[in-house]
Amino acid sequence: MSKLEELISLQQQSVENAAKIEAKRNRLAALQSRSDEVEAQLNSSKKETQNYTSRCATEAKKLVEDVEIETHNVDIVEREVADVLETSKLKLQEAIKQNEEEIQICAWELYALVDSVSKYKEHMASKISEMKSNLSETAGAVSDSYKGSLSAQFGITLDTSH
Repeated sequence: MSKLEELISLQQQSVENAAKIEAKRNRLAALQSRSDEVEAQLNSSKKETQNYTSRCATEAKKLVEDVEIETHNVDIVEREVADVLETSKLKLQEAIKQNEEEIQICAWELYALVDSVSKYKEHMASKISEMKSNLSETAGAVSDSYKGSLSAQFGITLDTSH
């Protein structure tokens, strides 16, 4: 902003100098020198401003290019992430399906095992019952035989009915 104020001031001086030139021709050489100096500074300022503007434009263009590149990279990453997500979902669904199938198979195997154990238990209970019955009959027969042997040996008649 100070350059603008300086420029305005210089323009005012130029107007004053023009009036003074009309009034004072003897100071023309000194004022012309000052005017040339100010003009050189102004040209230098213009050139600096143009260079600065050019650098800013170049930097802005580079920033825009960088943003476009990053946007492109983000798009690529988003697509890759979407692909990985889709693949992961499919793999998860397949794993769930396989697990459910394995669970179903294990459930059937467990059911068959429980059924087999139950049948074996029934079979063993039947065998144990049969063995108890046979044992009871054998014990009864041994008892009767022993009683018969005692009666024959001692001439005692024992009641063998239970």
